[in-house]
Amino acid sequence: MTQALSSPVDSIPNIRVLDEWQETIPEDLYIPPSAFEILLEHFEGPLDFLIYLIQKNGFDLLQVDIAPIATQYLSYMEAMKSLNIELTADYMVMAALLADLKSRLLLPKPTTLTIEKDPKQALIDRLATYLRIKKAAERLGQLPVLERDTFHTNVGIGHIAPVYEGYDVQNLHDALFCIFNRPEPVTHTVAQEPVLLEERIAYIEEKVQSGEILNFISLLKPQQGRMGMVVTFMAILELTRQQKIKIIASGVEAPLAIQGAQV
Repeated sequence: MTQALSSPVDSIPNIRVLDEWQETIPEDLYIPPSAFEILLEHFEGPLDFLIYLIQKNGFDLLQVDIAPIATQYLSYMEAMKSLNIELTADYMVMAALLADLKSRLLLPKPTTLTIEKDPKQALIDRLATYLRIKKAAERLGQLPVLERDTFHTNVGIGHIAPVYEGYDVQNLHDALFCIFNRPEPVTHTVAQEPVLLEERIAYIEEKVQSGEILNFISLLKPQQGRMGMVVTFMAILELTRQQKIKIIASGVEAPLAIQGAQV
């Protein structure tokens, strides 16, 4: 039986730290500030970098000791300033905040029984909130996105010339013959009867003889339309001028009403 010889290339590790080959990346690997200038682009701000330091040291976020993390952060910032690496304002503000927290933690605790708020708790709350939002954003980023992971179907098959089928000449002749032999439509115009002013005056004089108060609407005839409305109003004005009727209501606050003048 022949045994397969393993390739010597497969047994050689591919990680080299300080001219020594390593099987895995060391957990305490120190990142020099010159390399951090390149890695800084991968962090989204000082909170993101602080979370990286906490996770690299294996600390629990809710029980983290701010002092060693602040020491590492400030050492990175000081080293980068010595290399004339320009830092953004948010990194400098975080450095000032960590320096203040570190100085407070180094002060002796008061002997009196006073309830004081933990100075690092506000920063831990910010880190926890940022970490939740970051994880939620990563989960959302894994969902399929239109025009990134999925695309609309867009298939082009080129221009297709329409095909026109021919028709028999006799069919076209028969269709045209049917059109010319259609009966003409029968139209009927309803002529509106003329509304005479004299007839309206006589009609109103007959109505007011009873002595009742008559509304303008009761004097109209629906079949006469707008023309009957205008002529009826002119008849009322003419009878009022002749003092044969009197206007009870003008139509502004109440409907137009008339009554015989001799009542």
